[in-house]
Formats: sequence, C-alpha cells, structure tokens
Amino acid sequence: MKSYWYKEPWFWFVIFFPTVSVIAGVSTFTIFQNHQPDMVSEDYYKDGKKINQDLTKYHEALARNITFELKFENGNAVISSATGDITENEALQVSFFHVTLAKHDISVLATASGDGSYRVEMPKDMLKGKWRVRVEPFDNVWRVQEYVQYPNTSIIKLDGEQD
Repeated sequence: MKSYWYKEPWFWFVIFFPTVSVIAGVSTFTIFQNHQPDMVSEDYYKDGKKINQDLTKYHEALARNITFELKFENGNAVISSATGDITENEALQVSFFHVTLAKHDISVLATASGDGSYRVEMPKDMLKGKWRVRVEPFDNVWRVQEYVQYPNTSIIKLDGEQD
C-alpha cells in the first residue's frame, strides 16, 4: 500500500511548529512597525542640548514672577493671568501635551477675551488623564508649564517652577 506524504500525520506534526514560529515572527514585526512608541528619540544628544536651552525660558518666567490660573469649564480651558510682568492682552501659545500619546497633542494661539482671560476649546474626545499644559507668549521669551489631570474642576496654578 502506497501512502502519500501529505497524508502522513507526523509530517504535519513536524512542520506545524516552524510554521507557527514564522507566522508569529512576521506578525510581531508588523505590529511593531505600525505601532512604534512616540517617546523614542533618534538623537539624544541634540535633544539634551535643546532641553538646556529651553530652561532659560522657565528662568525668565520665574524672574518675571509669571503665573496663571487654569480652570476647565463648559468644554473650555480658561486661562487667566494671576501675577507677573506680562504684556496685557498679548496672544499666548497654549499647548496641551499628552504624556504618552503625541497624536493627541493640542496647540492653539489664544487671544484675550474682554475680561482678559484666554479660552481654548477642548476637543469632545479629549482623553482623560495626565496632560502637560504649556503657556508661552507669541515671541517665546518665557514659558510656564505644569502637569494637570483632565478633567478637573478645581483651579490649577500654572507657574514657572519645575517640579
């Protein structure tokens, strides 16, 4: 009696594990290529130099005693000037950075409303959790930044101090 190779159970048993390994490896590689992390940097040295340059903006905000108050209400982030040497009704660059997902970051050039506050409309699908809020003037002389929890009902103080 003649038996064909593809009808032998031992052939399929032996070929099964290498085939599963190849499929798992290709799947893992494909998933990694399509979902690379945002926090990995190509050039750590240049990034470190940029961080040191950016610290001068924080020191400038501290020297001017610049602080803001942030409150989330009715789908808006309301930022009002609390103290400091800033130009009245100057346009501000307001940015919200998600701590891990860069594709959800928001950056808006906000202008002052009649009462001197700045309003930034928050997206309806904004993720809940930890965000970094950064406020800068239009000319980028100083910078104020703070980590906040969204949503939040209390008034949050934004200052130049680095935690």
